[in-house]
Amino acid sequence: MSSTKGFQEGVAITGIGLSCALGNGVQQVWRGIREGRSGIGKTERIDVSTLSCQYSGEVPSVPAAGQRLRGRLDRATTLALNAAEEAIEGAGLSLTEHDAYRMGVAVGTSVGGLERGEEFHWDLLRDGPGAPRRDRLFHYPLYTSADALSIAFQLKGPKVVISNACAAGSNSIGFAADAIRDGRADIMIAGGVDVLDILSLAGFDSLNALDPAPCAPYSRSTGLNIGEGAAILVLESESSARRRGAAILAHLLGYALTSDAYHATAPDPAGNGAVRAMRRGLAQAQLTAADVDYVNGHGTGTPTNDSAETKAVTSLFEGLSPAPVSSTKSQVGHMLGAAGALEAAACVLALRDGVLPPTVNVEEGFDAPRDIVANHAREQELDVVVSNSFAFGGNNCSLVLGRHPAPPAPRPDRRVVITGAGPVSSVGSGREAFLAALREGRSGIGPARLSDLALSRSGQAAEIDIADCRRHVDRAYARRLDQIGLLTLAACRLALDDAGLRIGRSDAERVGMVFGTFNGPVETVEQLSRTIGTDGPHRVNPRLFPNSVMNAAAGHACLALRIRGPLSTLATGCVSGLSGLGYAADLIRRGEADAMLAVSADELTPLVHYGFDRLGLLSSDTCRPYSSTPSGTVLGAGSTALVVESLEHALARGATVLAEVRGHATTSDGYRIAGNDPSGRAWAESFKRALDDAGMTAADIGTVYGDARGTAVLDLAETRAVAQVWQPGAVGLSNLTGYVGHVHSTTSLMSAVCATETLRTGWSPPLAGLSEPLDGIEGYLRPRTQTERADHAAGRSCLLTAANWGGTYASLVLSPWEAEQGRTS
Repeated sequence: MSSTKGFQEGVAITGIGLSCALGNGVQQVWRGIREGRSGIGKTERIDVSTLSCQYSGEVPSVPAAGQRLRGRLDRATTLALNAAEEAIEGAGLSLTEHDAYRMGVAVGTSVGGLERGEEFHWDLLRDGPGAPRRDRLFHYPLYTSADALSIAFQLKGPKVVISNACAAGSNSIGFAADAIRDGRADIMIAGGVDVLDILSLAGFDSLNALDPAPCAPYSRSTGLNIGEGAAILVLESESSARRRGAAILAHLLGYALTSDAYHATAPDPAGNGAVRAMRRGLAQAQLTAADVDYVNGHGTGTPTNDSAETKAVTSLFEGLSPAPVSSTKSQVGHMLGAAGALEAAACVLALRDGVLPPTVNVEEGFDAPRDIVANHAREQELDVVVSNSFAFGGNNCSLVLGRHPAPPAPRPDRRVVITGAGPVSSVGSGREAFLAALREGRSGIGPARLSDLALSRSGQAAEIDIADCRRHVDRAYARRLDQIGLLTLAACRLALDDAGLRIGRSDAERVGMVFGTFNGPVETVEQLSRTIGTDGPHRVNPRLFPNSVMNAAAGHACLALRIRGPLSTLATGCVSGLSGLGYAADLIRRGEADAMLAVSADELTPLVHYGFDRLGLLSSDTCRPYSSTPSGTVLGAGSTALVVESLEHALARGATVLAEVRGHATTSDGYRIAGNDPSGRAWAESFKRALDDAGMTAADIGTVYGDARGTAVLDLAETRAVAQVWQPGAVGLSNLTGYVGHVHSTTSLMSAVCATETLRTGWSPPLAGLSEPLDGIEGYLRPRTQTERADHAAGRSCLLTAANWGGTYASLVLSPWEAEQGRTS
């Protein structure tokens, strides 16, 4: 890859924006932290009268967003925009002076605009199908705040939304640092945002996890309080910061992800996954525990978390004088997906000012087992700090921040290959069955048989019988899983079998997973939302709630398969699967894992179908992508897992290599929320940058696997994007939507399965159902005979692409691998 040559760029933090229970703005929040104040009080905005806990960390007031966008904004988006504006101004950035495609966005969130989705659902339950307002669906998805940041500040480079529950904010900062270190961006706006929502409050209450009083982490440890807010940091390459004379607040020296593979909600009581994350993050920075001056702990206040984290920190400092620890959550509450970002910001300010944030609510005379910086801030000179985030599903993320930059380090460049595939689709499951169905021209689209779609005008779908997934899942474990959990685990088992990869105790820590999804566990969320809307929040089922977080399916899969390496969940809408494949490849390339599962899964439920129908996006018969008369799309369900390995690891175990991952890129058009720029310029830019990342040119590509889905603007934009990079006849165009439906984030990984066959034989599925093609598209559908298509594609690479509603585009290049190519690292 061209972007991974030479030395890694250092990552500087030059701006911060904050909003939380202590107030709005860095100055107000930091003063509150230093003074040992608590922002936790009685919840006012949401009725929690039937719950056991009346306390939360509520933002006292949310000013209107300074960067105005068209339409009414949800609370999370407003908070994110305000924090980003403060961070950018604080960094002294003049964004127009930089290449828009070299500036990106990484946002961590668990809740996003969920309240808008709940309102839509409750209106439907109360008043019937004609009642819900369509505009609420524009702000419901988790990716809305990231899209708003991209639009408001014209950030058109890498974009990701991460939803690792409580580790999302930290992971988003780590992802942003990777984009800079790998040379894909110069500037990243990164952090997290979450708001108080009745589902979260009721869910944690059902688990008896809330403290009926303001929480006291590491001391009383009788529960947590939920908080809300936003924390946004400006990360930029050190060379960029120095070139413009920016004041550098701190340096991001390293970060690491691990999986506990222990329990769906409880942390590993020994803290093994947590300590591995801390050690690996330090190793990236060429540091050890002896260099650490302070640890900002996850410190939720629950007895299981506080005990496990204490053991992990004790293990980290074994044989050393342990560094002091504190929990910022004691002052602002647990801000879920924003928690790690706010705590990282607190660490940056601590480094800047030489002040340790306190843990408040520690009772006088409490005999702490270690130094927990009780009740009052403490002055101390700091050089290196660690910020921890440990989440549901055993997701661990540790950030290492420092006052000084890390020594220059070589940029790793391991080759990355795909060795197994596990598609679960409406036309067949397993690589061989899936490809055979497509060779036969079989379509899974038809009138719905398994779902009641009476709410919708369209009854077409590409369904999956979830009972078929159970054949690939242990019977005892299947009982714990909802629809998306079954889809995910079935795909993973199929892929591992296809790759012949067995995960043992000795290598479990070197195998990881990146999971991508559009809506996540929407069936479970619907059930909880229905209960809250009809019976009350105190009636939430505690057995359902743990499966309602976006990363639950990945956590279950890691537990079932004993995967303990890097674990992340992407929720950037329809690009999540393809972006996840790129992220998994990058983690291997940098040596963070030897093998990864890149997985995507999407459910199909009557409510999801009704929502798309309410937006006027669905077809009444079939799906015809690239048609001059848009058909509308047909939704499908499915999942796909790919086994991704370093070439060295694959060859050492005698694996069959299906393809090599050469490069990838993500761009954004910054156009409008829920809208896409019909010009296709940003989409074409994702093609060009993926090719550059791969060290290739457009002439090296024989087949493009597109993501058009029968809707007017997206199909037109893709057609125009292709034409901006390739001349008619220079490349063949394929698309799976007419066979498997639009499976949101998963269709692109199904395309990757097909692409491995294209690389081997030159075959690719012809477009299904196309009768009146868009102007300019026919030249990319020639030659039409299978023999001509195979001759055209033979020995050439494939480019896969995906597009999200709202203007995010991901592209990735796969190439054939031949043993005689020689280089293995």
